[in-house]
Amino acid sequence: DLIVTSDRDFHMTSFVSIAAVFLIILLTFRSITIPALLVLAIEGAIMVNMGIPYFTGSTIPFIASIVLGTIQLGATVDYAILMTTRFREERNHGLAPKEAAATAIETCAPSIITSGMSFFAATVGLSFLSRIDLIRSLCLLISRGAMISMLVILLVLPAMLILFTPLIEKTTRHWLEHIEERV
Repeated sequence: DLIVTSDRDFHMTSFVSIAAVFLIILLTFRSITIPALLVLAIEGAIMVNMGIPYFTGSTIPFIASIVLGTIQLGATVDYAILMTTRFREERNHGLAPKEAAATAIETCAPSIITSGMSFFAATVGLSFLSRIDLIRSLCLLISRGAMISMLVILLVLPAMLILFTPLIEKTTRHWLEHIEERV
C-alpha cells in the first residue's frame, strides 16, 4: 500500500529535482543545450546504476530510486559543471573542441576522481557492514553510483560536449568570448 501511495510522490520529487537542476544550469550558463546535455548525462548514469539490480536479479527497496536519484543527481551535477566550465574556458582560449575536452579532462580528472572515490569510500563500507538491509542496499547503490557518475562525467560528457559544440554555440549566450575580444 505504501508503495502505491508514494509512487506519485516519488515521480513528482524526481521531476522537481531534475527541473530545478535544469533551471539552475540554464540560468548559470545562459543556455538551453548545456542543461539538457548535463541532465542527460547524469540521468543516464542514474539509469545505468538502477539497471544493474535488474540484470543481476537483485531486489532493491522501493524507496531506492528516489533516494538514489536525488543523491546521485546532486553529487554528479558538481562534476558535470566543473567539466563543462573548464571545457568552455579552454574553448575561449582558442582550443578546438577535441583539445578543449582533452585539457578539461586532464585538469578536472584529479578533482572528480578524488571526490568520486571519497564518496564511494564513505558509503561502500557501510554497505558491507550494516545489518539493516535497507541501509546496506542504499549504500551499495550510492557507492556504485559514485563510480558510475565519475566515469560518465570523465568519459561520456566530454564526448557529448565535442559532438554538440555547434549546437551549444548556437544556443548559448556568450559561449565563446575570446580573450582578445574582452581586452
